[in-house]
Amino acid sequence: MHRPLYARVLRLRHLSPNGILCFIFLEGAVALGILLALAELVSWWGVIVLPVTVAAMVKINDVIAGLLGRAAAPAKPVAARAAVMRPAETGGVRTANIGEESTTRLPGVGHGDEQGTRLETHQQRVRQSATHRYE
Repeated sequence: MHRPLYARVLRLRHLSPNGILCFIFLEGAVALGILLALAELVSWWGVIVLPVTVAAMVKINDVIAGLLGRAAAPAKPVAARAAVMRPAETGGVRTANIGEESTTRLPGVGHGDEQGTRLETHQQRVRQSATHRYE
């Protein structure tokens, strides 16, 4: 796919602005700088400084998006993180090992327990009665 010149010059890796956004970023900033200079709100250096500032902000946004994208990316696919339930040593509390993570479950809420099934059925009835109450 052909990337706009603005994105190629800034070497954007994580953002992919389309042609309209690139037009607004560059030509819009130049036009705004010219209007501000004609209104004598800024000096004529503003015509050059404003597009450079916008380009710097877009590049900083790209770098931050890259850092956040790496931090938010899951380490393993969901299928590889299947929960393996095993009883813990302490009083019926179960621990689910999910990859490197582990979570603790309350007694009676595990898979296949009769008490857990009754609890889930009761919670389902409470939810249904609450929805009928507000209809």
